[in-house]
Amino acid sequence: MTLALGGGATLERQSSQETRVHPHARIFSRARKKQQKEFFPSVMEHLKRKGGRPPHEPSPTDRRLVEVLTAEGLSQHEICSILAVTPKTLRLRYREELDRGSARLEASLAMHLYRLAGGKSAVALRAIKFILKARFGWSEFAPRPPG
Repeated sequence: MTLALGGGATLERQSSQETRVHPHARIFSRARKKQQKEFFPSVMEHLKRKGGRPPHEPSPTDRRLVEVLTAEGLSQHEICSILAVTPKTLRLRYREELDRGSARLEASLAMHLYRLAGGKSAVALRAIKFILKARFGWSEFAPRPPG
């Protein structure tokens, strides 16, 4: 008994228990399996793929840029938009530069405040008061000493 399989392949049946496939039918079935594999990857192939963006590798130029921008007073959000990274990546990859830049900013602001306090105007008086309150814990409302 001969059955037509499509694409010119035939299935020849010799007996009720034994089935023999025409040689060309195997070629077509392999092509069909390959086509199915391309369109429907198996679960194991899907698990082997790695998704997402490649990891960010900071260059020395980027490190210097982050430190300078932080020292100039830019926020982390603005620095992230310049470098095109997320805030989490910025804090993870540039922690030392962020700390060093913020320390430089604080030092420059303190030096400017001390320069202002060295003057002889009303601004100097306010700067001196601020320094005494912030750095040394002075208060205008402290109780008077007994006497």
